Amino acid sequence: MKSPILFAVAATAAAAVFAPSVSATPRGAEALPLTLVAGGSLADPVVAGDLVYVPSGRIVSTWDYSNPAAPRQLAATGTTPTDGMIRGLTRWGDYLYASWQAGDDSGGVAVYSLRDPRRPELVNQFSDYAPEYKSLWTLAAANGYLYLFDSENGIFYGDLGPDPLHPTFTRLLRTPVPYDRATVAGDRLFASGTTYSSTPLHACIAIDVSVPGAPVFQNAGCGSGDSLELFRSRIQPPLSAAYGLKLSLFDVSDPAATATLGAIDIEPATDGFVSGDHAYSLGFAGIDIHDISDRMAPVTVGHSPIPTLGADSVTPLPAGALVLTSTDRFTRLDVSNPLQPVAVGTATPVGGAVANDVAIVGGKAVILQENYGLGIADRSTLAPLARFDADLPEMLNQRDFEQFAVEGNRAYLVAWGYGLVIADLSDPLHPVELAKLPYGYPSAVAAGGDFIYLGTATNGGVMQVVDVSDAANPVFRGALNVTTINRLQVHGRYVYAADDLVGVHVIDVGNPDAPVEVGVWNDGCTDTLGRAASDIDINAERTLAVVACGTGMHLLDLSRPASPVRVGGYEIDYWTAGPTVTLRGDRAWFADALGLIEFDIADPAMPVELGRTTMGYIPPRRLRSTDDGRLFAFSYLTGLHVFGTASSGEPDDRLFADGFDSGATSDDVSTYDDLPEGFLGTSYTYNGVTYSEVNGIGGVFPDGSTFEPSDVGDRLVVENVGLFHADFPDFGSAPNALTFGDVFIDGENFSIGALVRARMDLDRPADAVGFDFAYYENGPWGGIEIHLDAYRNGVLVGGDQLTIADGGGRDNVTTARFEIAGVEFDALKLYATWNGQPSAPRIMIDDLRLTRTPR
Repeated sequence: MKSPILFAVAATAAAAVFAPSVSATPRGAEALPLTLVAGGSLADPVVAGDLVYVPSGRIVSTWDYSNPAAPRQLAATGTTPTDGMIRGLTRWGDYLYASWQAGDDSGGVAVYSLRDPRRPELVNQFSDYAPEYKSLWTLAAANGYLYLFDSENGIFYGDLGPDPLHPTFTRLLRTPVPYDRATVAGDRLFASGTTYSSTPLHACIAIDVSVPGAPVFQNAGCGSGDSLELFRSRIQPPLSAAYGLKLSLFDVSDPAATATLGAIDIEPATDGFVSGDHAYSLGFAGIDIHDISDRMAPVTVGHSPIPTLGADSVTPLPAGALVLTSTDRFTRLDVSNPLQPVAVGTATPVGGAVANDVAIVGGKAVILQENYGLGIADRSTLAPLARFDADLPEMLNQRDFEQFAVEGNRAYLVAWGYGLVIADLSDPLHPVELAKLPYGYPSAVAAGGDFIYLGTATNGGVMQVVDVSDAANPVFRGALNVTTINRLQVHGRYVYAADDLVGVHVIDVGNPDAPVEVGVWNDGCTDTLGRAASDIDINAERTLAVVACGTGMHLLDLSRPASPVRVGGYEIDYWTAGPTVTLRGDRAWFADALGLIEFDIADPAMPVELGRTTMGYIPPRRLRSTDDGRLFAFSYLTGLHVFGTASSGEPDDRLFADGFDSGATSDDVSTYDDLPEGFLGTSYTYNGVTYSEVNGIGGVFPDGSTFEPSDVGDRLVVENVGLFHADFPDFGSAPNALTFGDVFIDGENFSIGALVRARMDLDRPADAVGFDFAYYENGPWGGIEIHLDAYRNGVLVGGDQLTIADGGGRDNVTTARFEIAGVEFDALKLYATWNGQPSAPRIMIDDLRLTRTPR
């Protein structure tokens, strides 16, 4: 089914004429909106001149490499994520195409417009190329056709000419191979991947695409065989090179008659590239250099210590390559001197490839990154500022940081393959390692005063007490064997251990040398498959716990800490695996593969569901609610999801707030009252704000009807709303307001125009915005979501949202207000959606107030 999606705010054919007035209705309690998706599993990028489009998780980010020594992220599609994890990205003409796969066996293609090449916009998603169950991997575009590689249904091709947003596909052949890499070279398309059979095999195939619409499968001779020896293939005609435990070369100059060339044993490598007469294999501890001038007898001739651990993608470039790693290093390599590779520039992506948790320390976001340690980021935007690489062996299993606990200015990190690492965060921009303590397979940690508590799940569960009163010299104290431990929480002298086989262990650690179990809570926690407690969190007052069980969410009264009592919860009627929970104040959240649910728990005995959001049907491994009002969900594959916006949390330390100092902030108010009534055009600059990108896309309404761009118009409209002010005297200022579309009514009568989207670019940054808006609720509009997003340098930094009431009956006009504060931004996007697709409520705005940051 076609699903046109964009940074959208939709509008209908004609603007609605004002209806009889009614009293304004206040906004009620709402679930936190999804405001940002960042990071996630990496796939091969698309390079287009100086621009590089990087797919990760559910998004595509745009990078400017015009200066390779200082690459810059320009934008990301973090507010319009795909419906699943992106596995491939390609470009044809003015569009990017991303293949995605969700955890519910759905898969499809996301289409991005490159109308502005620096800011790709999601304009469509479709999934009807094959029957219901899909396993879509990579894709490629060649000679005007799009090729999809689905290990469940086969290889498909579709002509992009008639409809580049939604081509029709034909199956070329069936194949069970999950082809996860594809390369187009002239009239040949190469694809490679590794089977998931009992004996995994790496496969590489070639397809002749010289005749558009009539592709021909040629052979499997570009590098197939043992998946350890041939871990990943990179096709650079006339050669194909496979990297793994060997470097293996293949001649693909004639894909109809490929030939096996030489091979040598090498240090284990996960990827590589060829440049001239040298091949470069990227492994765990740098780059090995091989002379391949004799294609039948390659020779290892050198090594470079440039960090390449976790190389997930290597894109060959002239005299070098772009390397993307799961250790959050985007490195541009220069091999002009073949034996001395140079890292020209290294950048860090927002969010990180494998983020697992977050804490706010010293006004900075400290993010636990699984494969190296800590990423330090801007609290609001999550823009990277610094990093802490733990001093551990260059092995991913040694650096498998699954959890951390932050107390005061210390972070306690547990690395599954090593043990405990303690870091001092007194200066968050310069973390310092205080100590390391080897310990077998820790995967959980909690902190309380002079002690921390480690938990294991591998080879049986152990709760280990560690004395950290001298953080530079941690000392093991007592331990207690349990079945298994997924998460730990501390409440005074008690430690709660979530055990997915038993429930919640209650452990008395009053004597740190002899912890003792005083009880086990399991009141309806275990499901019919025997799965019990996978997660636990405790509120700040230490009066209430939330537990994730195989049967759903359970709320526990902790007034008697040694004997928790269930007081309420949310039961599910399906099997789930590894759900996660968190809570803050009167809110609790439960997440599993079906998505995230937010609850009002003001009365713990009767939780009230406020809203739910899917996240690609891939379960997050951790939820974290921070004191600044946000919720973070962390997924290994789909990245970091942020719900809500950060409150300031910082005192105002400006000294001259009276406005007489050049560094003071200032408020600009756009009343539109000095503008003539009528059309302003498709773009207009007023009071330091440039309004543009009005509508221009189609969408849907809650009743299932659709509209096209021509139905909604694309102009800015100033309306005299004098009659409206008579009924809504608190709305904006008389006489004018700003609306959208192609209709206006002269004089004091007016129309409220339909909005699909509108963009506002500021001539200088601001750190707060607010405006009144009027809109229709109920009737055909109920359920539509109206969004306001704030951006700084193309990165989402904040937002506000309203869901239009759906009370049934006739529609009526009402008012509300949007506000964003505590973040610096230079652009705003106002848009509306229904079920993730553009929709078209009637909207007009007034008194846009911006608090400008100091010049």
